[in-house]
Amino acid sequence: MAATERSRLDKFVWVIQRAIPWVSLAVGILGAILMDRGPSRGAIVAIVALVSWAVLMIVLWLERLHEHGGPDGPTKVVRTMRFSVLMLTQSSIHLQLYFVLPFYFKAFAGTFAHVVFMGLLCGAAVASLWDPLTEWLLVRTRVGLLFPAFATFCVMAAVLPALGLSTGMAVWCGAAAGGLGLPVMVFADRLHGRPLARALVTALIVALVFPAALLLGAIRAVPAVPMSLMHAAIGTRRVDYEVVNPTDQLDKAPRSLVCATAIFAPVGVREGLLHVWRHDGEVVDRIPLEIKGGREGGFRTYSVKHNFGDAPQGEWSCAVETETGQFLGQRTVIIGSP
Repeated sequence: MAATERSRLDKFVWVIQRAIPWVSLAVGILGAILMDRGPSRGAIVAIVALVSWAVLMIVLWLERLHEHGGPDGPTKVVRTMRFSVLMLTQSSIHLQLYFVLPFYFKAFAGTFAHVVFMGLLCGAAVASLWDPLTEWLLVRTRVGLLFPAFATFCVMAAVLPALGLSTGMAVWCGAAAGGLGLPVMVFADRLHGRPLARALVTALIVALVFPAALLLGAIRAVPAVPMSLMHAAIGTRRVDYEVVNPTDQLDKAPRSLVCATAIFAPVGVREGLLHVWRHDGEVVDRIPLEIKGGREGGFRTYSVKHNFGDAPQGEWSCAVETETGQFLGQRTVIIGSP
């Protein structure tokens, strides 16, 4: 009788264990839809992102105890702690990615680099919904350490501008937070049974992944969250901050071209931007702008291009970019035959 009851209990536990990922998936999707993304929550999510590194260290430590639990295997306490901490880590990464995902979609400007970045972000967000996949990435693969690092980077880049930092500084702070967390994980994971020098070198190399990528131009792939280009137009006449005759084709070079833009930015954002004028893809002018967030309809500004050179025919564009090269959008006009 006791054996039969034990068998039923084991079967019940087995069913519960198989159902947990599906329940977590449903709760995760519902939470992503109903999540409060107000300004006050941004700082909380940023703190959660940093704390998640400490939680992940506990995961790796418990994983070793789980694998080396003595002749009788890991204790029930170790198994329970490992499961609980993994669930907490997965929930933290899920919270981070789905909190910032709408902001990145809003700032998405359609460039190839933006498509690559958004593909990585959406892939990570989907992966965070499925507990077994998250567990496998975190404790069974070395590349899985980039998972929480990427989540931390995305949160810092999106949240810190609303707290007073420039978008460029926010991106570098995100890279630092992810970059400093990675070597700690690598060092803790590789030190066991390996030479100290080898673990230190590996940790140092991994720490440079994010900064090196940004220096090599990857910063252009990051949408300029939390800002976005709401409206842009090019014409030859303006009234206040509006172009009154927007066009994309002119027969000959005018006396001047006006580029007017409206840029969304939440309260707290104060950013130096640029109107970058290009002729057939080559930069000919970089006009600095300064915007303040919180204005209904976006912060409106304009720039004027006067000198078109001896051969003005071709494509002229006015792009809105941050000082570090993050792209918000652009408008173009063709002078002469298209």
